[in-house]
Amino acid sequence: MTIDRNHRSHLPAGMPKNVAGTFAKGDANTVDDVTPPITTPLRTVKGLARLLYRMGRTFDGLNTSRLATEEFLRTGNPDVIGSRDDYALLCDLKDASSYVLNTDWDTTRFDLDWFKGINAAMTRTAAMLPGVLRDSENVIVGTKYGTYTPTVPDPIILDSWMEAGASDKGDPLDAASRLFARLAKAQPFGDGNKRSALLAANGLLVRAGSPLMLTVPVEEPERTGFNDLLGAWYMHDDDRIIVWLADWNRMGPETGTWISPGA
Repeated sequence: MTIDRNHRSHLPAGMPKNVAGTFAKGDANTVDDVTPPITTPLRTVKGLARLLYRMGRTFDGLNTSRLATEEFLRTGNPDVIGSRDDYALLCDLKDASSYVLNTDWDTTRFDLDWFKGINAAMTRTAAMLPGVLRDSENVIVGTKYGTYTPTVPDPIILDSWMEAGASDKGDPLDAASRLFARLAKAQPFGDGNKRSALLAANGLLVRAGSPLMLTVPVEEPERTGFNDLLGAWYMHDDDRIIVWLADWNRMGPETGTWISPGA
């Protein structure tokens, strides 16, 4: 399949500020009935549910359905969630995504401190010390290509990646995919690293006013392909994951279109 890399869709920079942190009840699809015109699916219950469901299922074994995830975000009713573990995970993802969406970019820098805040919001299922960078090599990640043991994270390097994402003048989806890959590989926290990295990447898209979001596959064969590419990036610095993930999201995760790695 040929991907048209020259087709780009942008909206002017600048997002609605002070969006409510709770979702409208009933049949409303927006975060708040008085929210200004939506420019990103993350400002809708359906869109945010799609992101949280996909990351929860692929990264942390979420068993709750997407429809139940959407109902939980809409109503806050724990009875629609299948287990305590799923409930704790979705509470963390909701809190962390609210942190991202409620950021006032007129007064907040897209930097390491902001990124730490994402992980710090996940107090139930992430690190023992949420938002605190690792100070030892105590993270082990299994991949198709072997065991990956990341080095102790360097705050200066992490901050430079955040700055590079914020200052990137290219396509925001490419920049978001690159930022996710870098942060995920660094594994900067004791746990919740891919979740934090993906939410940070989506924060970059929100900040840029992009109408797109960055998510990950839950269906096969995309899910295995994604995990294999991520493992190759971890172990061998094979950066195909960056282009593949951006292109897959550009095509639309709901289309079921498979883009072969290396295509």
